[in-house]
Amino acid sequence: MTEQAAGHGEQHGFTAGTLTAAGAPTAVPDPGYQWPADPRTRAALEHWRDLKVGVIIHWGIYSAIGQGESWSLHRERLGDFTDPPAGWSGTDAEYHTWYAGQARTFRGEDYDPAEWARMCAGAGLRYLVLTSKHHDGFALYDTDHSNFKSTAEDCGLRRDIVAETFDAFRAEGLETGVYFSKADWNHPGYWDRARPIRDRYHNYDITEKPEKWRSFVDFTHRQIEELLTRYGRLNVLWLDAGWVREPEEPIGIDTIAERARALQPDILVVDREVHGPNENYRTPEQELPDTRLDHPWESCITMTRSWCSEAPDDPAKPIGEIAANLVRIVARGGNYLIGVGPDATGRVSRHVAERMRELGAILGTIGHAVYGSRPADPGLTADGSLEWHLTSPAGDPGTVHAIGLYPDGAAVPSTLRVTGNGHDITLDVPAGPDPHVVAVEVPLGTA
Repeated sequence: MTEQAAGHGEQHGFTAGTLTAAGAPTAVPDPGYQWPADPRTRAALEHWRDLKVGVIIHWGIYSAIGQGESWSLHRERLGDFTDPPAGWSGTDAEYHTWYAGQARTFRGEDYDPAEWARMCAGAGLRYLVLTSKHHDGFALYDTDHSNFKSTAEDCGLRRDIVAETFDAFRAEGLETGVYFSKADWNHPGYWDRARPIRDRYHNYDITEKPEKWRSFVDFTHRQIEELLTRYGRLNVLWLDAGWVREPEEPIGIDTIAERARALQPDILVVDREVHGPNENYRTPEQELPDTRLDHPWESCITMTRSWCSEAPDDPAKPIGEIAANLVRIVARGGNYLIGVGPDATGRVSRHVAERMRELGAILGTIGHAVYGSRPADPGLTADGSLEWHLTSPAGDPGTVHAIGLYPDGAAVPSTLRVTGNGHDITLDVPAGPDPHVVAVEVPLGTA
């Protein structure tokens, strides 16, 4: 993952633009979304769209040093998340060695996956995307192809975090998907530390040393295959590091995708930011579109200031902001992927736990208008003293739910008027049980 502050992600409307800092290397024309041709993949995609609300959990060595991701290994010093912790002095090479060494003291002794699973289930979340390996190359699972992993003899964790977490979330009824970075700054076939390293990209000429690059590609394929064969049913293979792509850094993505679908026929493959047949849904980061979109998409947005807790009891965003994100995303056709993560010890921030309880109360009130929904008929519009958004159950456009967002100090009850396609309906809307949202079924039989 990357940070929106650095220019990562697509612009509003999600047309291709220049992506800087932590995004793709150059501007790439967007050929448009490609719907899956395989009926089984198409069915899996529609099922995923029904889930609507999920969680992405990041955790790694970076958490142990009070950072949100592994971008401090990135050799361009751009400020904020790309820089080493405050107070660090030394060369980039010394920092890289020091960073890797923190795996020995990264114990995560308070990490209880069952606690995280209960919290997310209670919040009404329906699926998990879990980081198995970020750009630093540190695996949170028992890979056979690297000793830079959470189960290594010299690692403080000595646990298979992916296995434990998937088991806990499945026990609570959530579906599970896996995040995997295509870049690996620990592998000598990607970053050769005997040569200068200047940025996030591989640092040698692939055409001059094709066998070196092949060693990295083969390693990547083997690690992904482990995740697809050892960790149960996955609903998505969520591939990050969009700059690892043809032609600059060919990773054999078609082979990866074909193998994933052969091993798990109902899986979705998301080669994020690489538009084409292996990007089954789009993944705007830290933003949402201004209008509804006609293709599958998922906004991944942090609940705290970063992708995991950088300190004990990290603050969380106000529940009103979270509720507004939820309603706007769903009504515009997307899924909402909420970013949280443990602190250095593995604990849940008390602020995150509180927001999750509040979100659970909201979804307990309006869930019937959220889960399994699609944007309502675009010919219908809603107006009133609140901000209204319209949804319909998938396959049933004749049923319409209006979800209203209460800003602070809004007067209730409110009046709702729905017009369009021969309808002109005015409803009195009572105050809902939650102070932030209310959902009303619109009787379209009335004209």
